[in-house]
Amino acid sequence: MLKVNYFHICDSAIFDQATGKLSIIGIFSNFNASGFPAMHPIMSIVVGLENKNPGLYNLELEFLDEKDSILKIPAKVQIGPDGRGVWVHTHSAYQIPRELTQKVKLSYEGKTIYETYLTVNNK
Repeated sequence: MLKVNYFHICDSAIFDQATGKLSIIGIFSNFNASGFPAMHPIMSIVVGLENKNPGLYNLELEFLDEKDSILKIPAKVQIGPDGRGVWVHTHSAYQIPRELTQKVKLSYEGKTIYETYLTVNNK
């Protein structure tokens, strides 16, 4: 079973494959918009995963409001011989229809393995 060691939504993230170094800049769980619909220009999602079985794993990241899915992002993460893997995804022009708190869910084989929330306020 995949285990999530960390999950961050941030302004920017860089994972250097050669050194294994991860740089995460500007972690957030909420942001403000002056009007709606709004657009968040760029954000990165960073997930550290662990599994005793090395290999390539298919995941799905989903942003949901109280009614439906807003955004689905398919993902592949490589778990190395050390049993660990990192997935970094950068998303541009994220559209937000209104002030809301969204559920953010990471799934593997149709089962939720991690969930958190992202709040957008009208300020």
